[in-house]
Amino acid sequence: ATQKGYYVKDAHGNDYDGWCWPGASSYLDMLNPEIRSWWANKFSLSSYKGSTPSLYIWNDMNEPSVFNGPEATMPRDALHFGDVEHRDVHNAYGYFFHMGTADGLLKRGGGNDRPFVLSRAFFAGSQRVGPVWTGDNTA
Repeated sequence: ATQKGYYVKDAHGNDYDGWCWPGASSYLDMLNPEIRSWWANKFSLSSYKGSTPSLYIWNDMNEPSVFNGPEATMPRDALHFGDVEHRDVHNAYGYFFHMGTADGLLKRGGGNDRPFVLSRAFFAGSQRVGPVWTGDNTA
């Protein structure tokens, strides 16, 4: 992904690097249809030798969540596909991540079954690609 330039960029045009559960992390630019397609292909049966067609995914922290970010997310001036700033697409980012994962599971199953992709992020239309949850809360 690094060599292909598939990560969200910081304001200076470098791969954005944030901190989350796995440590230092870069974030796929899911607004780019080419990257969503690349991501979807990662779920093919050939990528998981010996697995079954049934695969259930939980896209966690895909709001995106960044522990060392200024507001627990990417900086507002991080750059996405088309030089769009994160401030303008924050809510849509998780939707496109959700969509890319669901597309991958649809391809994996030959389009015969609706995939189960649980997402923590939500945007208008997200319900079309899978269920969402409200995160950790006390409501």
